[in-house]
Amino acid sequence: MATQHSQKCCEELVAAGAVGTLFKLIRSLSRSIPDQEVLKHALSTLRNLSRYPHLIDVLIESCGSLETIVSEFLRNKEEGYFIASDLLKKIFTEQKGVEAVRKSPALLKRLHNHVEELSRRAKADKRYALYYTNPSCLIFFLHTP
Repeated sequence: MATQHSQKCCEELVAAGAVGTLFKLIRSLSRSIPDQEVLKHALSTLRNLSRYPHLIDVLIESCGSLETIVSEFLRNKEEGYFIASDLLKKIFTEQKGVEAVRKSPALLKRLHNHVEELSRRAKADKRYALYYTNPSCLIFFLHTP
């Protein structure tokens, strides 16, 4: 991808209005395998644009951008999750990005619920790891109704 190597290419894409087009494309994709490949490339292009602070502002100001990225972050469990996560991390390094998400209680609630879910899973994984590494705990676990 040219956006991975060139700031000029990123700026040209933004000037041509590609950001809005990419978000519109992302919102139109299904969960099919071919669409997920397209999604991965669209998110990667946006992530490449976010490498430049002056272009992050364009991403933040694009209509529905944060909602779209958060939706993909929460919906995807594979590669798209990590790309969207990285993109959100870059957006939230800018004060404007933090302020934009704070203005949306619905987005904050969705992100907060995701954090709680991940915390519960981590706690459960830690508990089950104890059972698998300590045979006496495993025996107790198997005999407990």
